[in-house]
Amino acid sequence: MSEQVIKIADTTGNPGALGLTGFSLATLTLSFHNMGLVPENMTVIAMAIFVGGLAQLLAGMMAWKKGNTFETVAFTGFGVFWLSFAFILIAPLGTAAAGDFGLALYLLLWGIFGLGLLLGTLKMGVKALVVVFTLLVLTFFMTAAFHFVLIPIVGVIAGFFAFLLGAAAFYTAMAIVLNEVGYKLPM
Repeated sequence: MSEQVIKIADTTGNPGALGLTGFSLATLTLSFHNMGLVPENMTVIAMAIFVGGLAQLLAGMMAWKKGNTFETVAFTGFGVFWLSFAFILIAPLGTAAAGDFGLALYLLLWGIFGLGLLLGTLKMGVKALVVVFTLLVLTFFMTAAFHFVLIPIVGVIAGFFAFLLGAAAFYTAMAIVLNEVGYKLPM
């Protein structure tokens, strides 16, 4: 008697679009604050918790179910980044102010994490992801530098890098969605 192999096709959607959308919208909101265009308020915190944090955690778990280790680590990792960042902003003992060495170190560590993921994107052949992760690393390092040196223009530059990052992530998310319905946007 011969064995029969049955393969079940994965018909679930691509969680990358959700994860990148959550990341991009939270990043854009924070970038406007970092550039001095929007005062820090509950909008930034709400975007960090629900859009950056929750949406990316969900995308990370969906990627895990699909067996995609890179997306699982990236989305789950940055989902918890946004949740922890929001906590830093609202915690009673929080000192998330310019010049806070702990915050600078926290951002530097996330930049190093992003650098590891950037190396992964170089093997994927998706130029849009290389751009996103390059801008992510630059944003984290510039934002950490601002908190180390306290030179206001460094904070504005970091905010500008965050804006470029948010825009690149948003483009990549929309390209994933629109390409699935028949468009041919470059990635």
